[in-house]
Amino acid sequence: MQAYEWQCHVCRRSNSAAHDTCTACGFPAAARGEDILLKRAAWAGTAAAPPATSSASADLAGLLAGLPLWRKLLVYSGVMVSGAGGLWWKLAWTLQSIGIAALMSVGGLLLVALAAGRDAAPSPPP
Repeated sequence: MQAYEWQCHVCRRSNSAAHDTCTACGFPAAARGEDILLKRAAWAGTAAAPPATSSASADLAGLLAGLPLWRKLLVYSGVMVSGAGGLWWKLAWTLQSIGIAALMSVGGLLLVALAAGRDAAPSPPP
């Protein structure tokens, strides 16, 4: 195995290959991503909060949390139309039915993007 220097995940200092832990902060060379994020937060002096989940349902719920009901209904219907278009695409045999499936898929995604899009507020001048 070739000897090389490695950089600490927390304090970004270079360490010799002979060391398994950082000589500056004591963090191990091999660690889980969650441990790295928690140690970085503690190292920076901020409150150590567990990392947010990255599941699609949590992202969708966070996206829809502040929307009014009519926009939520548009988002859900857009997802359903797009999903139906994908299913139609899978079962399409003719060029015409492929075109209908493509329009359904793209139209549903466009509906989702328009309904769930952020309100475009003008940015303040610099």
